[in-house]
Amino acid sequence: MKKLYHFYSRLLYTARRWIYFITGLAFLWAVVGAWSSITFPGLWPIFLDYLQKTFEDILGDIGSQSHLQLALGLFKQNAAASAYDLFFGLGLGLLPVFSIVLNFFAVGFLAGPYLTPSLFPQIPGTFGLFALSIIPHGIFELPALLLATAFGLRLGWLWLLPSSSGQRGRVLKKTVLENLAIAPLIVVLLALAAFVESFVTTWLVQ
Repeated sequence: MKKLYHFYSRLLYTARRWIYFITGLAFLWAVVGAWSSITFPGLWPIFLDYLQKTFEDILGDIGSQSHLQLALGLFKQNAAASAYDLFFGLGLGLLPVFSIVLNFFAVGFLAGPYLTPSLFPQIPGTFGLFALSIIPHGIFELPALLLATAFGLRLGWLWLLPSSSGQRGRVLKKTVLENLAIAPLIVVLLALAAFVESFVTTWLVQ
């Protein structure tokens, strides 16, 4: 266990600049999302309806599923998305960037009404309730998303940087292997997130 801890510590330290960049990008687009919903409050219910229909298309009728079925469905969907972020970043990192922008814009947009309740009197609930719907599983899911997109972006760009000149093939191979190495950690985080979201989050917000 100690060796595993040190291995992942070194791996995360190696990719720290990419993680910092992706985290900063995520924060920026969460702010843009919140600003957008506050500035255009009429779009909030439309966006919420779109998200609900999208989740239903992906996961099916959530109300008819057991907690275990929902957890497995969430894990399968998030694991597939993270795999795309990790390995399809080779296309100049465009997919990981799009993924982080879309996901954190959505979180910020949904948070808008709870940050400025006076603009949305028709929407029940408080910011505390919104936080309860995000934080319990988000402490696992959001780091997994940040890691998948950071390593995916790194895969797309590290071998192209001037510092990799003369050894681009070796750098690319090493980066692919490091993405494979980080994948189990992301899978564990996503599994925890899926089960917490299904068993804990749904209970807290019901």
